[in-house]
Amino acid sequence: MANNTTTLQDKMFFCYNKRVKQYLYFEGGIDSEFSALHPKTKREFWVYFKTEELDKALTGYRK
Repeated sequence: MANNTTTLQDKMFFCYNKRVKQYLYFEGGIDSEFSALHPKTKREFWVYFKTEELDKALTGYRK
């Protein structure tokens, strides 16, 4: 029997890189849903819902 359960983490992209966050915002026009502080490192990270638009922007960043 196949497991079709999708978790919230499967639907979200967690960005820990400020340069990637800035690229997504300034080049892709994509803003994060929210930001938070990592409990151990106390560094800020940004959360995005996974979309086709986000996938394309991330591919553009990697090139």
